Amino acid sequence: MIVGLGIDVASVERIRHALERFGDRLWERVLTENERADLASRADRALVLAGRFAAKEAAAKALGGQPDVWWQHVEILPDARGAPQLEFLGAGRAHAERLGVRRILVSITHDAGVAAAVVVLDGEYP
Repeated sequence: MIVGLGIDVASVERIRHALERFGDRLWERVLTENERADLASRADRALVLAGRFAAKEAAAKALGGQPDVWWQHVEILPDARGAPQLEFLGAGRAHAERLGVRRILVSITHDAGVAAAVVVLDGEYP
């Protein structure tokens, strides 16, 4: 049963300008340490950050827009085939457990200067 659904879009150009303005401070604020390590070799930081930003916002929406869920409470890393896998941490994990989340589906895409993401939370609502 679907217990949560979220969608978000992010402008790659807007993220590029923010990176130019705030540099590594923005990179470190949005991404977890594991995500930063995974993305360190990527040449287009704005593109990958826009995708992660949209996915993290979609995840927060799927949880119901909880005010205590921040970017650091959502981690997105590739699986063995390179597909994104989303995990909730901290307050995000507590809300996911409360909702009975058993499986998290995430899809991230980039086209025409926009990154978009959808997150589906599957589980048994308590």
